[in-house]
This record gives sequence, structure tokens and C-alpha cells, in this order.
Amino acid sequence: MRTLQLAAGVLSLIGISESKKANILFVVADDYGWNDIGYHQNKVSGANPHGWQTTNEAAGVMMTPTLDQLASEGVKLESYYVQPLCSPTRSTFMTGRYPVHTGIGPDVIGVGRPYGVPGREVMVPELLRDAGYDTHGVGKWHLGTCDERYMPTFRGFNSYSGYMAGAEDYYHHSGDWRNGSKPDTLMQCGDPDKVSDNYSTTLILSEVTRVVTELHDKTKPLYLYLAFQNVHNPYEAPPTDIVNINTSYPHVQDPTRKIYGGMVTALDIAVTQVVDLYKQNGLWEDTVMIFTTDNGGIGPGNNYPLRGMKVLDWEGGIRGVSFVRGTDSDLQPVPAGEIRNQLMHSTDWLPTLVEGIAGGSTSKTMPLDGHNQWTSITTNAATNRTMIIHNLPSKTAWTNGSTTTCVANAFPDSIKGGCPNFGITGGAIRVGDLKLLKEGVKGESSNNPVGTPQYRPKGFTPTDHNDTTAQPINGWWLFNISSDPWESINLAETQKDDLDRLVKIWDSIATAPDTVADLSWSWGIVDPMAGHHPNGSHCMGPFVGSSYCAYGTEFDCFIKTQAVVDRSTATVSTQSSPTGCQSACLSSSSCKFWTFDVSDKKCYEAEKSIAFTACESCISGPDACPK
Repeated sequence: MRTLQLAAGVLSLIGISESKKANILFVVADDYGWNDIGYHQNKVSGANPHGWQTTNEAAGVMMTPTLDQLASEGVKLESYYVQPLCSPTRSTFMTGRYPVHTGIGPDVIGVGRPYGVPGREVMVPELLRDAGYDTHGVGKWHLGTCDERYMPTFRGFNSYSGYMAGAEDYYHHSGDWRNGSKPDTLMQCGDPDKVSDNYSTTLILSEVTRVVTELHDKTKPLYLYLAFQNVHNPYEAPPTDIVNINTSYPHVQDPTRKIYGGMVTALDIAVTQVVDLYKQNGLWEDTVMIFTTDNGGIGPGNNYPLRGMKVLDWEGGIRGVSFVRGTDSDLQPVPAGEIRNQLMHSTDWLPTLVEGIAGGSTSKTMPLDGHNQWTSITTNAATNRTMIIHNLPSKTAWTNGSTTTCVANAFPDSIKGGCPNFGITGGAIRVGDLKLLKEGVKGESSNNPVGTPQYRPKGFTPTDHNDTTAQPINGWWLFNISSDPWESINLAETQKDDLDRLVKIWDSIATAPDTVADLSWSWGIVDPMAGHHPNGSHCMGPFVGSSYCAYGTEFDCFIKTQAVVDRSTATVSTQSSPTGCQSACLSSSSCKFWTFDVSDKKCYEAEKSIAFTACESCISGPDACPK
């Protein structure tokens, strides 16, 4: 039966039926470690080619029977990569573009920050809606809230229910839970009496049930983006009627790891319930299910034998758990029990879903970094992907770090603190089997710390492998990930030709005109109006009355800002404070940058900045920025 279905699936690539298309269920686990799914534990995998022991009962053997079964009925993606943090990966899911092209990453979009996935980006749900799908989302968003147009019902979702920020309590959701069932309409803030006290997976399942039984237009295929909270912190055990952690994980020594085990199993149970719901409503037979993490594990998670964790560009932060299960019908079947080792990245989901599964068009998007991987998934064909940009700081982008271009510098009296500069040095790229990592600059933020160990849980000590931590050579690490997935042998000295080749590729990306810097480096302030919500609601966003929200002006509109200027050519005046200097610059048509000398109360105004020259032509005053 499966053979016939697979043959039909191959034929469907030539001309997908216009009358009926497969449902798409896209399931995201949060902070899910490589070695926290049953089929990876103590077994051969893409990250563990020798089949070393990776955990034990004292450290916790995670129980995921449903995920294991679903994965066995489809294709496991063993060379699949994500970004090392939440917002950047979720942006790649939705846009098909790297952080170096969207500005979402390497940092996350923090609570209260006045930016989001740029308005110029077109997202998966909009493209699938164009292709005839009914588009719905449940769970975590984390892609911007300062303007309602950053939020999901303005980005292609016909409905969305969930929380907008990066994390929340697993039981008390009244702080940030939204519910919207109309496109292009602001989602309403959830009723605290209805959403609080339910464990996260219970609340999410109730919303999935509402989508399937009430909101879904049965005349159209269903696209459901299902972004679970599990297993992100805070680490809170599920109620005992879902999982009793003491009976399910009696031998786990570390109490937080025991709670984590309960959270993993609660995720598995929730997936079981979603599958049952689809079956009861006649959807499952025609559904393609994709399961993916958003980054590697952290805290009590287990990435062993991979090095590093969430946040970092080491393999433990970016190599992701993922599998695809095809339809039981002949719409879009996927062979059962197979493994794919072709290189794949989270940017690939947009073209794979839209073109490969839905037969839609991606012509509306910005230039894509992702590749349609559907033929590789279904037939084991070679992939067109030959490289991945994991993270790479721009050399010529419009920002040069938080010290000169953060909007906080323009308004020192109203905004306390500056912008973050996470990941401003370091970075990593993958070319074929080779991975190049750059050592961070001492004293600056980097996501490639020297001495990062393999990431394993408390209670587990490896007996069949001794970790070797490689040192950088002249600021670089070069690894062959196919033979050394745990990144122990630095080849930068022995394979100098390969090092030179990859460094040239690195430099070409860093200086490319379409490479942009992390938006947090300029917009990563906490907006003073972040707590001012419509009608006094308690949910996050939009920021009513904000002067800073970057929607639509993320790259081409700047507040006149404080920066280093050439004092010999600057216009000089005497002011009592930085605010006075700023006001003088705002009122002058010839001033684009200003600096204030505290020692002599002198204000220096100039058209050019010594430290910042890449984007002078597009700098405007705050009133010129359309909102």
C-alpha cells in the first residue's frame, strides 16, 4: 500500500491536484534537545554515528512513544538545522530567509522591544492562503507585537490563539494570551477566567479543538501552525492526571530533569490527542505532519553527544530534531521508516510547504534562502542545498553595533539603558561537510565561547567517549561535521586551503549589500509605551502611543541619533544637557548626527558621522517615520 502511495506522491510532484490538497500540520517543540526524543537516545543517529550511550535512568530516558511511532511512519531528518534561538528560527520558518537577510537574529525579540519580522517579509500562511488553504495558528508567536501588523492575524492567519512573547507560566496565562478568529483584525485579549489554571498543553489542545471543529472551513485544506510551549522554561511539572513525574521518572536524580521529563511526556501525550482529534474529524488521512524543534536543548535538556546548547552556534544549539509523516491517502505520501541525511535548514520549510506540498507560488516573497526539499524528503533525491549561514555579523550593514545607532541614544531622558549587542562577534557557516566558526572578540558578545563542552544532563557520565575540546587557531575553528559531529578536531591548521576557501565565502556574505545586522542592535530598547495596550488590556501589544515602533521602517528610517562626529567641521553651540543638544539637531535641517561634550557643555551637530556612514542618505527625524 505504501509503495503505491509513494508512487502516487511522486506523480503528484508533476501536477498537484487542484481539486484536493493535503492538510498541513506543522508542530513546533520549544527548546527540545537532540537526545530528548526516544528514537535518538542510546542509538545511532546523525549526531551519534557510533551509537554511543547518551543517557541512563539516573539522568532520565525520555518517554515519547507517540512521537517515535509517528517518526517511524515517515522520514527522520538527521542533518536538519535551525537557528540557536526562538525568534530567529521561527522567522526562518515563516519567511524562508536567513537572519542575515531579515534582521531577526542572532538575538530574540525581547519583551517590550519595538520591532518585529520586517513588514516587507511575506509569510507562509499568506502564501498558503493564496494557494487555497484555510490558515490557523495556536501557541507561541515571538515575532513582534509593537504594531498590530506584526501580529499573526495580519500576517496571513485566519485565526490565531496563543501568547505573543517568548515564554509564560504553564498554568497562568492571563498575562499574555490572545484569541483572534478574523484576519486583519487585532486579536482579543483572552479572558483570564477561561485561560488561567489550565496546564499549557491542555489549553493549547482546547484551542486546536476549536480550530478543527468550529473555525476550519471544511471546503478548504487546513494549515495549522501548532507551536507548543513545552519544553521551554519555566520548568513546571504537568498535573498528575497528565503525567505523574514520580512514577514515570522514578530514578531521575536531578529534580529539574525529572520535571523536564514530565514536560517532554506531556508534549508527547498532547501530540497523541491532536492526532486523535484529526482522525475523529476525518482530517488525518489527508494530513502531512511536520515535527521540528526551534533550537537545541538548554537547562535540563540533553544534546549529547553534541557540543553546546541553545543560544550557541555549536551543533548542540543548531542541530534540530525533525521528522515528516506523509498522508495515508495518495495526496502527499512519504515513505515509512526512512532516514534523510541531506543537508536541510529551517528556511527550507517555506518553499517546501508552499511549492512542494501545496503547489502554490512563492513569487511574492523577498529572495528566498530556502530550497524546496519535498523531492528529497519523499524520494531521497539529492538536495540543492550546499551551505547554511548559521549566524554571521554584517560588516557593511546599516548598523555598527549598539554604541552608535541604538535609538536609545537619541532619547536619553525617556529610555533607560541601551540596545543589546548579542552575537555581534563570532558566527558560523556550513559549506558541504565543513563548518567554519569564528572566535568571538574578547570583551564583546559572541555565541561561540571557547571551551564549550558536550551537553549532557546531570546524572549521566559517558563511558565510551572522552570529550576533546578544540581550541581556535588564529581565531577560527574548521570541522568536518560528517565525520566529527561533536566538533572535537579543529582542521584549520591541517586543511588551510579549505580554511581559506570558507573564509572567502564568509567575507563575501559579510560584505554583501543584502546582508543586514540584527535589528535588536538598533531597535532593542524597551519601548516606554510597551505597557500601553488597547482598551487597557493586559496582553502584550500593540504599543499604543509608541514613537519608536519600527514597522515598515526597520531598515530605511532612522531617528536622528547621537554619534561620533568630526568636531572640526561640526556646528557648535552651547547647551545645558544632551536633551538640549538633541533638540537642536532635530530642529536643524542640516543636522543628522550630534554629540554632547559634558566637560564644556558644547553641542556638536554634523551631517556625517565618523563611526557611521552606511545609511546617511536615509536618516530622517522621528516625525518623518511613517507608523
